[in-house]
Amino acid sequence: MELDVGYANKLLGLSLTSSEVRFLLEKMRYGVSEGKKLVVAIPSYRTDVLHPIDVVEDIAIAYGYDKFLPEDFKGYRVGERDRLEVFSSKLRDLLVGAGFQEVMTLVLTSKANLFSMMNVPEEEVVETSNPVTMEHSVGRNWLLPSLFTVLEKNKTQEYPQRIFEIGDCLTPAGETVRILSGVIAHSTANFSEVKAVVDGLVESVGLKYTPKSAAHGSFISGRCINTGFGFYGEISPIVLENFKLEVPVAAFELDADLIAKTLYK
Repeated sequence: MELDVGYANKLLGLSLTSSEVRFLLEKMRYGVSEGKKLVVAIPSYRTDVLHPIDVVEDIAIAYGYDKFLPEDFKGYRVGERDRLEVFSSKLRDLLVGAGFQEVMTLVLTSKANLFSMMNVPEEEVVETSNPVTMEHSVGRNWLLPSLFTVLEKNKTQEYPQRIFEIGDCLTPAGETVRILSGVIAHSTANFSEVKAVVDGLVESVGLKYTPKSAAHGSFISGRCINTGFGFYGEISPIVLENFKLEVPVAAFELDADLIAKTLYK
């Protein structure tokens, strides 16, 4: 691994020469050859060294943490919570109060999970160049499929299951978007139940919307509503069969970013 001595000095606040850095690294059992940059030979048993910052950490250890002189912080600024995070917390509290349980899922998923399993056409998404598994090969562009993987893994558990997630999704350009999604699963889950949840949520944050009928492959025809900042409705039997679910499911997905911008513009 190549190491720039200037990079190490900048992070550590020191003025070490190449020879001094080499000495410290050799104390930590690295092999080092000097040149324009140091070339560091990493011992095979050091599986924890993944990035030059890991080598810099070992330089600090060899130098001695007790030799670093503390300094007063020269900047001053009063911190505050990001407005989107404050709004996300409010949505989280409202849904917990409505009897939902929060889950957290991975941003990486698969094209099959995002599209074919959800009965919608494939779209452009952010893809990883070297995926470890095909199940985690793309960045999700919507949140609902992630919740269905949770339902699928918990289909032997007791119903009703009411879960939600406020998480980040990625646009094809790689931009992050905050999304809120929730599902209701039990033997009598229906359109009216999810509509009541969404209407209560929207009213609680002080927003109004005009419901418009929408055509969406994941939902039963005629039982899906477009709110202008998301959608909700009763899930299609095709999707339920794909995820091997044996109870009806009603669901919603709302763009928390867009709602926050509308409320706080």
